[in-house]
Amino acid sequence: MFDLDAYELAAAIPDGLRPGSDSSALTTGKLLGLDPDRGLAQVSIAGSEGLWVPAQPAIYPPFGMVRLQRSALDGGRVTACIGPVSPGQMLVGGTVKAVNAAAGLLTVITLGGSFDLPYPPGTYSVGAPVHVVRSASRYGLPEFVLGPLANYTPPAPEQPGSGSTNPGRLVDRQATILPQWSGSWRSAYSRWDSWNTDRYGGRSTLWQGSGAGSGQMIGLATYGDQVTALGAQQITRMLVSVYRADSSFSNPRAAVLQASPHGARPGGAPTGAGATVASPGLTPGQGAQVDLPGSVFESFRTGASRGLVLVGGDYAGFSGTPDRSPVRADGMALVVQYKVLA
Repeated sequence: MFDLDAYELAAAIPDGLRPGSDSSALTTGKLLGLDPDRGLAQVSIAGSEGLWVPAQPAIYPPFGMVRLQRSALDGGRVTACIGPVSPGQMLVGGTVKAVNAAAGLLTVITLGGSFDLPYPPGTYSVGAPVHVVRSASRYGLPEFVLGPLANYTPPAPEQPGSGSTNPGRLVDRQATILPQWSGSWRSAYSRWDSWNTDRYGGRSTLWQGSGAGSGQMIGLATYGDQVTALGAQQITRMLVSVYRADSSFSNPRAAVLQASPHGARPGGAPTGAGATVASPGLTPGQGAQVDLPGSVFESFRTGASRGLVLVGGDYAGFSGTPDRSPVRADGMALVVQYKVLA
């Protein structure tokens, strides 16, 4: 004897296919996007809106046709993508962007993105063409460099589709990063943070130049691993917020900035490397956002640069991490515009 009444019993029976509908367990659809991390494919059937379903690992051609599994007990709903009708290319061409021999990696541009890939022995140079092998188990993401392209020209790499998480598709992001520490080095005394610690923002103010008996000073702001933690494939723009903190002189003073390898306060004098950039002349209390030179973007992306030093000759102080009033919460803040793989 069942406890279910007739209505409850009918409701408990799974929905089958509608009369006259296609009863086959398989159908085909169009691929719109892939999410390799979650093992999902975004598919469309007969022009329908995109539907995310579990997907069998394979090299899928963007916007290609795929085979879909249907449920006979749920109105024919698509439950899985079991592979492409015609698989995509396993071997594609790419261009070397950078050579990191110490790490055994080439940075290669292919499939519309930038990838750090292992490579076999050979002669490689920036701008040279190479063979790139895609991984079927990772939904077609580039896996390693097979070797120099030499005389063989493979088919042009398939461009990624417009699905929200296609492998190789780069999307734009922006992040604001505050310094984790800031302060100033007095060269004449070989020590940190011993100038105007009780005013003008206090110990954390970044000083440059020499004035009023200070001796030459170098300001430093450190960001630790915050920029590399973004996982950027490419940095397209970096700005830093610079605010004049002192009122020693009313005439404008420009901060001169340079990338630094220090991600934390060093024991001795800070160092910088590469191109410098100057802020506009700032009077006390004034501020500006300053574009960092494009030549430093890659060093910040990889972690070779993790700070900024003030190396100008004009004696002036600029806001850093909040230490005492008056403060600017965004003193020396970085705005990073970058691209990541979706």
